[in-house]
Amino acid sequence: MRLTLRAWLNAFCSLNGAAFFAAFLSLSFWGGAEAFAQEGMLPFDETQEMALTDSSSVDSVSRGSAVMDSVATDSALAGPVSSDSVSSASIVNDSSAVVTPALPKTVKNVLYLGGGDHSPWYHLGVLYAIEEFGIPVDSVVATSWGAWVGALWAKGVSPDEIQRIMLDSTIAPYVGRNLTAETAGLSQEGGDAFEWALSEDGIPSLRKRFSVSRTDDGHLVQNRKPLVRDSVPSGRALAKLRFQESLYRQPIQYARPFSLVGCDENATAEFRSGSVDEIIKSLPLWWNDGDVSVKRASGELCPFYALPAEDRLDELSIIVVADPLRNPPVGDVRNRLLRKMESAQLSNQPGVIIRSHAISDTSRNAWIQAGFSAVEQRRTSHPALSSRKVDYGNGRRPAAKSWFRFSPSLDSLRSSIHAAVRSYWTEADTGLAGPRNFAGAILKNPAYDSLDFFMGATGDLFVETVSHPTFDLAVGGFGSNVVGPQAYAEGSVRYVDHVELQLTLAGFWGGNSYGVMPRLDISKLLGLGWGVSLDFAFLRLQPLRSYYNSLPWNLKVGHEERMDLNLSMYYEIDSRQKIAAEFLFGSRTYELDTLHYRNGEVVTYPVSPMLHYSYESSGESGWFAEDGAGVDVMAGMESIGYRFDIMDLVPIYWKILVDGRLVYSPHPNVSLGIGVAGGIERYHEDGFGYVSPKSFECGPLDLAYRLHAQATPWSTEWYNRELSSHEYGMLRANGGVHGKHLGAWIFVAYYHDFEDSPLAELDVDKFVVEPAVRFVYKSMVLYMGLNRIVDKDSFKELRNLSDYSYFIRVGNYSF
Repeated sequence: MRLTLRAWLNAFCSLNGAAFFAAFLSLSFWGGAEAFAQEGMLPFDETQEMALTDSSSVDSVSRGSAVMDSVATDSALAGPVSSDSVSSASIVNDSSAVVTPALPKTVKNVLYLGGGDHSPWYHLGVLYAIEEFGIPVDSVVATSWGAWVGALWAKGVSPDEIQRIMLDSTIAPYVGRNLTAETAGLSQEGGDAFEWALSEDGIPSLRKRFSVSRTDDGHLVQNRKPLVRDSVPSGRALAKLRFQESLYRQPIQYARPFSLVGCDENATAEFRSGSVDEIIKSLPLWWNDGDVSVKRASGELCPFYALPAEDRLDELSIIVVADPLRNPPVGDVRNRLLRKMESAQLSNQPGVIIRSHAISDTSRNAWIQAGFSAVEQRRTSHPALSSRKVDYGNGRRPAAKSWFRFSPSLDSLRSSIHAAVRSYWTEADTGLAGPRNFAGAILKNPAYDSLDFFMGATGDLFVETVSHPTFDLAVGGFGSNVVGPQAYAEGSVRYVDHVELQLTLAGFWGGNSYGVMPRLDISKLLGLGWGVSLDFAFLRLQPLRSYYNSLPWNLKVGHEERMDLNLSMYYEIDSRQKIAAEFLFGSRTYELDTLHYRNGEVVTYPVSPMLHYSYESSGESGWFAEDGAGVDVMAGMESIGYRFDIMDLVPIYWKILVDGRLVYSPHPNVSLGIGVAGGIERYHEDGFGYVSPKSFECGPLDLAYRLHAQATPWSTEWYNRELSSHEYGMLRANGGVHGKHLGAWIFVAYYHDFEDSPLAELDVDKFVVEPAVRFVYKSMVLYMGLNRIVDKDSFKELRNLSDYSYFIRVGNYSF
């Protein structure tokens, strides 16, 4: 009867109409059919289940199943309740009413561990009690979560070490949960809906991202992709790896025999060897979500409990059931029904059933204590559990240390993405840091659609990912009280073909200012961190008249036109460090004040090769980093040709710039930063040594081609004569109190002009103060406040708010 019911239960899991109805009728003719509850399709209310449980022990004995008072069933009425609301049902023993058959000389103890939402913690408590009381276990049979916990223990891992694994941050959120039916937490990267979303960073804009793939019949399909790849895919990939790794790093041989209860192709229960692959497939997790007719079906579907396949006189079955007798079933309709039906079989099972009466506390410690208490109470009423003892403390037990180093295998990837994917792996990473850092890095690139790990017994880590051409379309705007409002549009495509390619075309327009900026990035060259970027900027920048009129006549730049070609060849040392060789080939036209300059426009041709080293430890770089450090060092040369009436040339000169910053957050909502910066430009002139570069004899050009210190966020908006010099040094400090979207900041800087620039009005020692507020939501950034620059003689004027310059800026941008 037990095997027939087991087959009915597993066939039921497919939940298809006719099969379910036929199975339902078949169950109604079974001996316990009257125990169905009058609550829809859920059989066995609590009272009826207990009645059936209490009245079936004699039947169990009459089949020759009871040995040594081990015919044990759950009773809802006996067993005290402990102070922590955890108690175990007492055992009904009616063996005196029948004549027991002759006992075999040896009886082996077989531990059966099933599944359930809290079963891992309950099973852990049972294992603690088994080792505490020395109860012998000759073999383990398990399914679902019981298979994972039982396999670890069968391999010799102590309960303490098992608990350390279960509390690992990688898998703790998933232990004991049935995720095969959950869809809400999955990252939905497809869909037909056209949905605009705000860009995460950059220019404030609405953005749509989608990929294009080809179906088997050759049609192109558009798949919508999220702007932010949430942590669910990478978290689940790492958790899957951690589950596999927890078993693979243990000894290959089991310390005691272990068997897995699974499903064959005909959906009947079977016992088979506990291979790591099969154990992992039995877990009720996302990668096992499928039809019960295949072997990959999880233990929550086929079957739910681990029960003996047949009655044996030489076996004492210790059946652990995590579901408390009086607690109502949980989960969806399918799982509740499965639990009810399999619970009904417990009345026919010989042996000792370890099951709690009720558990009111849902904490993991309460479930561990419940498992321990259930074994303790069964032990007092069943001599079979105390007839012999085993010392589990002898011998060296495996530790819960993770795999020392993973060896990634990319054989399953197509050749066009193999080298690019490999470059994301850092060989120096050990343990789980390797796959964790790899997942975080590769999923930042929208060109990769998914990520999955599969571990082999030798430590090989098989990586699975796919890539399709990914497109971004964005529209938005930015601006300030200097350049005015600007409308913005952008389109880009990312593609992986042995290297990673990104082509971007962006443009803006705002009346008197406009620009077009195409850019090509080629990264992961040579399968490493090498890359090349090429961008061209065609810009026309003109400040608002209100700002233009405030400049002195000899320094006014009416507008500036740029046609700059920038080439950068770089190498990413690691995720934080980068070194680049940068080349500028430019053509720039400046409009001058015709009342004071004979020529209304002057054309210049700058050429500048530079070496650039950068280091950034924080996630958000720049002015508003909340924690971390950053360094930028640039060194190179520049030569500038220019034309008034005839061509002339400023000879090649050297230039070096350094900028370092450190931000400390004593509280999550407080950031304090300090910085140091400096720059120098020098030209070698015969007889004079190294001196400042030659003057253009034109104030606007001399201003445009000096170094411009970045003292505060707003002071970089346009050419500032007080912060322009061929040689300067600067100290900065800033502080901010910020919440999720709003913050108040103050920036201060001390600036020393070693050149004593003739263009400046103030003395060589200057002080910059900039209090401001900042609102930020994704790329929507609003920065507004006051700015003031003084020297030592005018330092007291910082108290006069009327002398400050008011500013407002929308968006993070730079020209």
